[in-house]
Amino acid sequence: MKRLYNQKISRNTEQCESCGLVKGHCICDYDIDLKPSVQFFILSHENELTRTNNTARLIERAIPETKTFVWSRTNPPEVLIDMFEEYRVYLVFSDDREEEKKRAVKYKVSTEKVAFLILDGTWKEARKMLRKSDYLNSLPILPLKPTTETLYDLRRNNDEGHLCTVEVAVELLKLVGDTSEGKALEDYFKYYMKRYHDGKYQHREVKND
Repeated sequence: MKRLYNQKISRNTEQCESCGLVKGHCICDYDIDLKPSVQFFILSHENELTRTNNTARLIERAIPETKTFVWSRTNPPEVLIDMFEEYRVYLVFSDDREEEKKRAVKYKVSTEKVAFLILDGTWKEARKMLRKSDYLNSLPILPLKPTTETLYDLRRNNDEGHLCTVEVAVELLKLVGDTSEGKALEDYFKYYMKRYHDGKYQHREVKND
């Protein structure tokens, strides 16, 4: 899925059409191609498609096998749903509601093909996506508990204790034992953050909904 960037930048500044960052501060020079032992599914809120500070795109660029789907309340992603039969899918989500706690499981090594489904959006959007998507009700929930604090500071009013989308993927890679892949993705994220901040006078911060 190609993300359509709607970059908010200052006048006389050009945007990289490939990675979405300001030209001269983009990340297209970074060589990365990871092949982890697990599959990543991303269910992305439509608002994320044009947010310049979206980090799911880093997973897509670093792990070409990543499958991304756009969430719609009225049109379930049938291709994704069909894949639930092919993989052991963990829905990655952490919440204090009893409804989610009852479905919480721990990751177990399996001979099955494993996939992690990440909800890509603000915390408010992710909760809505989960609540309004009946096809997710059958999936076990993996409540990821961060081992480190988030480095992501590109949105206002971040929910305390929550990671951005790419940081979630990093934690999952470490969880399954793909340590080198997790480290490589983490380094890529840090490079992205540096490049974004290098061009901070050209970028405008996108307000969190």
